[in-house]
Amino acid sequence: MEQINFIFGIHNHQPTGNFDFVFESAFNKSYKPFIDTLEKFPEIHITLHFSGCLLEWLEDNKPSYIDRIARLVENGNVEILSGGFFEPVLAMLPDRDKIIQIEKLNHYIEKRFGYKPRGLWLTERVWEPGLAKPIAQAGIKYVTVDDYHFLGAGMQQEELDGAFITEEQGYPLWIYPINQNLRYTIPFEDPQDSINYLRKYASEDENRCIVMADDGEKFGVWPGTHDIVFKEKWLEEFFTALQDNQDWLKTKTFAEYYDNHAPKGRIYLPTASYFEMSEWSLPAEAGQKFEEYVDKFEDEGTFADIKPFFKGGMWRNFQYIYDESNWMQKKYLHLSNKLEELREKNPELENNENFQKAREHVLRGTCNCAYWHGLFGGLYLPHLRHAIYSELIKAARIIDQELDEKKFRIETTDLDRDGRDEILVTNTAQELFFVVRPHDGGYIEEFDLTDKSYNVLNTLRRYKEGYHNKVKKATTETNKGASIHDSIRAKEEGLEKLLNYDNQPRKTLHDHFISRSVTLEQFQKGNYFEESDFLKANYDYEIDKRRRSILMKRDGWVNWQPFRVEKHLKFTRAKILVTYKLENKGDDNNSFRFGPEFNFAMLGGDSPDRYFQCDQIELEKSALNSSAVDTDINSMAVVNEYDKFKIIVKSHSSAEFFRFPIETVSHSEDGFERVYQSSVIVPFIFLEFQPGEQKELKFELEVKRL
Repeated sequence: MEQINFIFGIHNHQPTGNFDFVFESAFNKSYKPFIDTLEKFPEIHITLHFSGCLLEWLEDNKPSYIDRIARLVENGNVEILSGGFFEPVLAMLPDRDKIIQIEKLNHYIEKRFGYKPRGLWLTERVWEPGLAKPIAQAGIKYVTVDDYHFLGAGMQQEELDGAFITEEQGYPLWIYPINQNLRYTIPFEDPQDSINYLRKYASEDENRCIVMADDGEKFGVWPGTHDIVFKEKWLEEFFTALQDNQDWLKTKTFAEYYDNHAPKGRIYLPTASYFEMSEWSLPAEAGQKFEEYVDKFEDEGTFADIKPFFKGGMWRNFQYIYDESNWMQKKYLHLSNKLEELREKNPELENNENFQKAREHVLRGTCNCAYWHGLFGGLYLPHLRHAIYSELIKAARIIDQELDEKKFRIETTDLDRDGRDEILVTNTAQELFFVVRPHDGGYIEEFDLTDKSYNVLNTLRRYKEGYHNKVKKATTETNKGASIHDSIRAKEEGLEKLLNYDNQPRKTLHDHFISRSVTLEQFQKGNYFEESDFLKANYDYEIDKRRRSILMKRDGWVNWQPFRVEKHLKFTRAKILVTYKLENKGDDNNSFRFGPEFNFAMLGGDSPDRYFQCDQIELEKSALNSSAVDTDINSMAVVNEYDKFKIIVKSHSSAEFFRFPIETVSHSEDGFERVYQSSVIVPFIFLEFQPGEQKELKFELEVKRL
């Protein structure tokens, strides 16, 4: 009799740092009703994966739900897949951390569900050939990736009806291909359409197998899907159809297929993820071109033939496109390597409680969502980046205070791996950490309040995105039943007015030389001319560890005339003293407005417990997403009552303070949205120089705990 094996896999995940109400909503809309439905069909066999981040929340808040899953596992109709515990993209980790992450989830599954997992959910299906070895070393026998990976290796779609085997340095690993057709139609088309599709694969060959494995959130969390999947009973109808056709349609878990069948053959897959990632991981202009070609070939009806040879970007491109993503990943790598160096010097640290806590925080700092951006908010969401920094800062604090005790140090290292050293300043006594980049303008890249586990410079510049050309076309109406891949929706009107782009990161101590005629609006939008070459310049530098200071200096130009800037940073208690020595080295008079830029990422532009404050005047608008020019003042502060600190920017000369928010427009599953990233303060001072004249300006950046 003709038959087909069908593996139905569901991956459930919420990222580290996501809001509790988001976890709760996803549970009520998707995770719970899915299991409610599945329990009605004891003959249906499926595979589930839960990220460790989600499992921890479920254990704390819904332990009875985990008990229900355990009973389904015990009954033999549910398999639980392992993975990296904190849902990292494995390719971004050293092999030692890959294995630690997988073994951590293996141990949880073995303890909670009573068996040792053999399968792995590969985060975002990001595959690189070298992954096979560490995955196999962690005790895993098989993974699943998209059929696009196999097509890229030269296989034909009709061949992808089973499992294959690969190896790396002799370490074997089975790989199952996920069927994209089913991934796109489930649950957006009639359940019978999927049954009919599977019927086409039925044959006398009992080894044939089709896989559909995808995000569980598309069953209830994605816009409009809760009504479709549960209220309109799509899932119940689908399971009923599977059950009614079980004479030829055999639902299997990955494990059941692995135990009773052989791989179809040997395969070596190229570096890849699912097809959409090929577009998302390209820079804006290339991404637009990519999409245009896809549309063109689809209109011509030739795309199916071209697709296997149609390559876009790869996941690691996000570290090339977004400096902020690369910085987080390299900070994680820096701390992971530091822990490994300490362990190698003293193997007994492996059993040290502080060492274990630090490593746990480092591993938590790898949750993938904040490191990239595609259809979901990801990197654009400040609270997700904040969660990553919070974990990494906690790890660094333990290392500095418990494992590598030094109260104050200044050191240089190429932390971001761009071929140039950064300057790391650690002030353990004052619970502060800074990173200064003498190249790219001599700005401060990172500014941590370590006792608060808070990076004040957790910012994101305004990037041009390939999808921004669709913002004007978006409507605020929900297209019920449409896949989020096809929906063009905006969460509010007028977002196209926010499409401004930055030429430099939004950090601290970017030095601006601008004309007196530049308005706040022009400066905020970036619609002005920078009258110097100092903004992205490479400074020579000298470090005085005894005096706790850094001197950066450079010759360049202002208003096309020779000019010299010396920037001296002195770290004293909870304060940075910044002294500028400016010299007109030209033969003509020179005049301009000068101001160092300060950025503050406070995680909420209109939160009443976070605001601007000025001791000299009462502010008419104090919200962090407000814009204003405050004249003839000497200081401006940002206050964060929630985290109990404020930071004061002080000018020793009376200045004209520009302040405004950085707001981005990004894509999410709910549509295009405005996201507050940071608040900018720039104290501008008008200066006039005669030939050869020098001037000195002083600023302070002070932290006060509340």
